[in-house]
Amino acid sequence: MKHYLQKGILLFSLLLAIVMQSYGQGRIVQGTVTDEGGEPIPGTSVTVKGTTTGTVADIDGNFSLNVPESGVLVFSFIGFSTKEVQITNESVVNVQLSEQLSDLGEVVIVGYGVQRKSDLTGSVSSVGEREIKQVAVASLDQALQGRASGVQVTQASAAPGGGVSIRVRGGNSINASNEPLYVIDGIPFFPNNATVSPGASGGAQPQNALANINPGDIESMEILKDASATAIYGSRGANGVVIITTKRGKAGAINVDVESYYGIQQVSRKIPLLNAEEFAIIANEARVNRAQEPIFSQADISNFRNNSTDWQDEVFREAPIQNHQVTVSGGDAKTRYAISGNYFNQDGVILNSGFSRGSIRVNVDKTINSKVTIGNSLTISRSSNNQQVTDITRGGVVNGALVFSPTLPVFDADNNYTFDNSAIPGSQQVGNPVQDAMETLNKTITNRVLGNVFLEWKIMDNLNFRASGGADFQTGRRDFYAPSTNNRGRNAFGSALVEKRDVFSPVGTITLNYDKKFEDSYLTLLAGYESQSQMVDFIGASATNFPTDALGTDNLGLGQIVGTPFSGRSLWRLDSWFGRVNYTLFEKFLFTGTFRADGSSRFGAGNKWGYFPSAAIGYNMSNEPFINNLSWMSTLKLTSSWGLTGNQEIGLYQSLSQLNTQRYPFGTGIAIGLAPGRIPNPDLRWEKTNQVNISLEMGFFEDRVFFEAAAYYKTTQDLLLPLDLPRSTGYSTILQNIGSVENKGLELAITSNNLSGRLKWVTNANITFNRNTVVALGPGETFRLAPDTGDGHLQIANSSILQVGSPVGSFFGMVTDGIYQVGDEILPGSSSFGTVGPGDIRYVDVNGDGVVNNNDRAIIGNPQPKFFFGINNNFNYKNFDLSILMNGTYGNDVWNVNSHELYRNDGATNNVREVLNRWTPENPSNEWPSSRTRPFVLSDRHIEDASFLRIRNVTFGYTFPATNINWLRSFRFYMQGQNLFTFTNYSGFDPEVNSLGQNPIGIGIDRGTFPMARTFIMGVNIGL
Repeated sequence: MKHYLQKGILLFSLLLAIVMQSYGQGRIVQGTVTDEGGEPIPGTSVTVKGTTTGTVADIDGNFSLNVPESGVLVFSFIGFSTKEVQITNESVVNVQLSEQLSDLGEVVIVGYGVQRKSDLTGSVSSVGEREIKQVAVASLDQALQGRASGVQVTQASAAPGGGVSIRVRGGNSINASNEPLYVIDGIPFFPNNATVSPGASGGAQPQNALANINPGDIESMEILKDASATAIYGSRGANGVVIITTKRGKAGAINVDVESYYGIQQVSRKIPLLNAEEFAIIANEARVNRAQEPIFSQADISNFRNNSTDWQDEVFREAPIQNHQVTVSGGDAKTRYAISGNYFNQDGVILNSGFSRGSIRVNVDKTINSKVTIGNSLTISRSSNNQQVTDITRGGVVNGALVFSPTLPVFDADNNYTFDNSAIPGSQQVGNPVQDAMETLNKTITNRVLGNVFLEWKIMDNLNFRASGGADFQTGRRDFYAPSTNNRGRNAFGSALVEKRDVFSPVGTITLNYDKKFEDSYLTLLAGYESQSQMVDFIGASATNFPTDALGTDNLGLGQIVGTPFSGRSLWRLDSWFGRVNYTLFEKFLFTGTFRADGSSRFGAGNKWGYFPSAAIGYNMSNEPFINNLSWMSTLKLTSSWGLTGNQEIGLYQSLSQLNTQRYPFGTGIAIGLAPGRIPNPDLRWEKTNQVNISLEMGFFEDRVFFEAAAYYKTTQDLLLPLDLPRSTGYSTILQNIGSVENKGLELAITSNNLSGRLKWVTNANITFNRNTVVALGPGETFRLAPDTGDGHLQIANSSILQVGSPVGSFFGMVTDGIYQVGDEILPGSSSFGTVGPGDIRYVDVNGDGVVNNNDRAIIGNPQPKFFFGINNNFNYKNFDLSILMNGTYGNDVWNVNSHELYRNDGATNNVREVLNRWTPENPSNEWPSSRTRPFVLSDRHIEDASFLRIRNVTFGYTFPATNINWLRSFRFYMQGQNLFTFTNYSGFDPEVNSLGQNPIGIGIDRGTFPMARTFIMGVNIGL
């Protein structure tokens, strides 16, 4: 540490020496640069005409400059008309610049600073406040869907507050996380849903780690994609970085903004299933085929024609969604503030599910004098999440609604819940889904405080010092209770679980920023130090066998059988030194270099520190004469970058040996002790991602049409994978750096101002092609199966394969070739998959050895899309506005786990209506087998094309004229529809699904996920 501190002092001294030569006598002039709408223009160049003295406006458009007693200040920013202001005795100069059409005038927020887009060499996508507000969402990551090239957003669960998985330019890791790093008002935050939520035992998915942040508070989001942009975040930049800026106050009159909407949600699609009569016929047929007596008489079947239960209708409901926010902002040249309060509530389309959040945000900026500014960002929130267990492997509510017999009513003759599906002989014991939904408590309360304070000191005209300190503190409690009256709790006579988790993440950052505008060039230097740590405390207890269900989780001591309590504590720390240089010559030649050194507690003793450099060059040809002479071309820019980033998101203490708790009988009691549980690996080091990027920007007709393209290639090496060990060692595996994955792709994006008269029409479209491939998996290995996830008879562990030359998470199973017909030869070994004869599934002898068995399993599907895209059209006519957002994927597959039961047609569970075309001697189908009990076999019959095109959002609004009302700034009314139509061949609820959430291997799996909702909303935005 002393060594690095000495380097920091030397760097600070060097920067001071550089600026001393430009520091002269004079006086301080300060002010704010805004556009015609009063919005700040950060990054504006402010110079004294005829000299090299100058500065750059900060993120709020504020500047401060030491100038002579009189002279002319020149304000310039690409995309705005240059403005000159004569000064004499003024000490405050506020300037408004007129906007030009050029897209290059945008300022992009990058790591620890801002850059003009014209000077940017990294690959960055921006999503602004307008785009964020166009879609009513519970969490901010959902607002990114379809908005940016290279960014694939998957709604892992459509449950309120449900998890979201994001891949920036494909997945890099197998055993570590693939989620991007989020930086919220300068606080780095990794969205590990499992870490920040109480545990997911009992079948609940972890809550979205970003659901506590109010999307209405967001000013902008920047997604850093290539290594030139992300290397400044070093060990956490491999999966991309999302920088989030919340709204801040601006000098001027007090503004009060009221935003409110209310809507109704309904399940966007039901799965067509058999009615009671059809189910009874097939159940009887299956029993006859098993040489058993039919269960239903002809009278029963006739009665079922008018007495059938649609369990989807019983479990699903119309559910309200509402959001209300009040924001007060304003200030003067000295103090600026933005204060908001928000309430969001979304009931789920499944009974007894929902998510609500209340939050308060306070952002304040205070200018102490011409040199010093202080401020803070603070968000306080509290959320409540009522979850429903939906997973098929745990008897979830969605699974129950699909497979429960339609011959059974919700309530019996005594008005009690029909208990379970086992009333049908030979059927599967599945609980009444309505009862399970209504009687099971599964509630998580989370409190979160996220905030920081900062100090900015303008040491000299061109040198700024910034220090900030903040923390992210979350505390959550989960209560789970399944009463003895429903299927989940009956065998345990009531089952209770209480879990609490506290997460505390402090962070401190110090930066020095030097910017200098010379006659023909512009130089920016950044140096900084950052330290962050996280402590997680958790504790929980469980109990079963309750004499009464009245108290639920309020008295675990009432349970006659108390489970072993559990608790734990973990801690990690990351110390970092970083720097960046940006140089622009002649407004044409661009160079960016970054370097970061990270020391992490997660790795082995000799590999704590990792070093992450990047370099980028660019050629902005827009200012060349041969471009200026072309009336149809306004922008032409080419950039190229290389960089190295890392991934530290692995389990803690993996490099160390581990002692596990062991229990064993000893005499008449149970002895408890510790035993070795993991072999240490002191050589454990970073996963490192090398990335090369080439980007092209082209603007036509004064940038009315703006096109961006990027080609990238990245390889991740030193993958952290468990290597098998000889059993003689006493251990089964050891975590080592032994694998490699590559991603290569092409991103295309276009912004087109199609019409700009009274009718305005702007189109934003993007498409991304990515190819993901496993390059290496270690010595002597050709493939590695996904780790066991403990999913019982469905064996998820045998579904996803890692094989060199194939994409991560490829599906692995049997290949089928129709249905055996009368007279067909039965291949040897086929009986290993159950009784085989006419009407049964024909499995293919893939390896050609003449026998059909598990050795014939092959890759049968790819969950990675060939491409994904988003298209957004915005129309404005007078006071009317209309936006239409569409997104989709092509070429990806989904393993429909639900189909293992819905395709069975054996009378044990309900089935899809297609089984009415099942094989019989009179109907020799080659697609649907006969009615008979069969074991679960993963085959290509259960892998489906998940390509889709979704009309994600349509918003129609009208802004009422408010010119004659003094107290009213604006009034807009709008109507919105979400998830209106989805065009797909997928037979499940929704093709955009990922039941295993953020699991980097188990992607594209649908095993009873919470269904997507279609939403209709009406709202108002009022400005006072």
